[in-house]
Amino acid sequence: MTGQTKGDELPPLAEAAAGRPGLASLSGWLGSTLFRQSAAGRPSWRQLLAGVLLAAAGTAVSLARTAGPGSLNTTWIEDAGNFLQDALHQPVMTTITTQMNGYYDVVPRVVTAIAVAFPLAWVPGIMSACAAAEYALFGLIVYIASGPQLRSPWLRLLAAAPVCVVPLGYTQVNNDLATVQFIALYGLFWLLLWRPVTRAGQLAAPLVMLGATLSSILPLLLAPLVAARLVADRSKTSIAVAVCWAAGLLAQGSVQWRGLSNRSSKMYTSPLWIGGQYLTRVVPRALFGERALGGSGTNGEGSPVPLRIPNVAIHDALICGACAIVVLVVVIALAGRTAPTWPLAVTALVFSVVLFVGEIVDNLTIVQPRYVIAPALLLYTAIVAMLRPRGRADDASTPGGPNAEPVGDAPAAGASRGTWPAVASWLPVTVFALLLAVVAGFNYRVINNRSESPPWTAVVAAAAHECQKPGMGDYVYRHAWWRVQIPCSRV
Repeated sequence: MTGQTKGDELPPLAEAAAGRPGLASLSGWLGSTLFRQSAAGRPSWRQLLAGVLLAAAGTAVSLARTAGPGSLNTTWIEDAGNFLQDALHQPVMTTITTQMNGYYDVVPRVVTAIAVAFPLAWVPGIMSACAAAEYALFGLIVYIASGPQLRSPWLRLLAAAPVCVVPLGYTQVNNDLATVQFIALYGLFWLLLWRPVTRAGQLAAPLVMLGATLSSILPLLLAPLVAARLVADRSKTSIAVAVCWAAGLLAQGSVQWRGLSNRSSKMYTSPLWIGGQYLTRVVPRALFGERALGGSGTNGEGSPVPLRIPNVAIHDALICGACAIVVLVVVIALAGRTAPTWPLAVTALVFSVVLFVGEIVDNLTIVQPRYVIAPALLLYTAIVAMLRPRGRADDASTPGGPNAEPVGDAPAAGASRGTWPAVASWLPVTVFALLLAVVAGFNYRVINNRSESPPWTAVVAAAAHECQKPGMGDYVYRHAWWRVQIPCSRV
């Protein structure tokens, strides 16, 4: 344990809970199974460089998904009709403190306010690049935070990479600042499990949490995980993360308390209906992708559209097959063919359902594609946790590190019995990784309202031409359901 780590700690909860052995026991169990301490020591320059390169690669992969003019030369949905529109016509503080649909979007609006300081033709590219970089940032958080749980770099990459190539939700989520919040939910799940030991990690974790909660109300659904984190660990970092979580959500709640919300409060959807949709929408689309299941079921505006189902029998078989895969994964783990981390698997699966229910229960009775993203990513985590191979990625039962965790990738007992058992142990997770890679590949290129919109450079050129007419103040750009009034003074 480093001196830096010791300085971050407060008196253990077990000592504070003298006379309450049940709470102390729960604290110890949570700290050794779910909220494990990260390995001590500063990252080497090679690890830092690898992290930067992985984030850059993830950003590039995400940006390359959009067909047509591409993400860097288009703008769409709320990024265009709200953030860019407001930033072009309002003072910076006014646009940052403007609510949308009942909550603040501080980080997206700050990014947009910075972007409009550059030449107008660059603005959508800056906004899209920042959105894709945020995807990659949350993927990097997943990779780092999953170290104590998954250990193998390949398993950690399998949990992190899907944030940049998720095979669903792209009719509404495509490198735009407005919907980063749905990727962020998955990142925040892992951030709450993460107990960093480096000063950079201890400072970054609360800041990331604050930025996320000032940009979305949905992190409220992670409240049980925040509470469990405080039971397991009362370090300064854990308290700071919890305080930033609460502070951001209090700011979001003030929109409702002050009567500023423009969101209807009379919507309700039955949790039983949502549970059925989890089995028939989330699980199949997570495992087989959106295209194989007939599309998203809604258009870019969120209105229902018929699924494209050429063969009903195959469609039903895919739904049943996806559920069967999840059952098979559980059976393989229970049979001892792998070394599952059950606390992580169960927690991820529970929050996969909780987030899906929470996103829809006070909403219209429609499964919006964006609401499937975080539940699907958590389902991947649950599957990887259950299929974790034995051997060099075995469970944390070998002495040698904090909380009786093996040091590095120390082989578990029995790993020396031969090569074949180790290969067989890796087979289930390898098959899952191949399935996910194929599905992500088939759903990689994105066709949506964004890919069908005109290049932003052409829009700016048209605005410059029209603004030459006497008396023109603004040029109005319209596409699909969004519009942007471009001041002639900017072209």
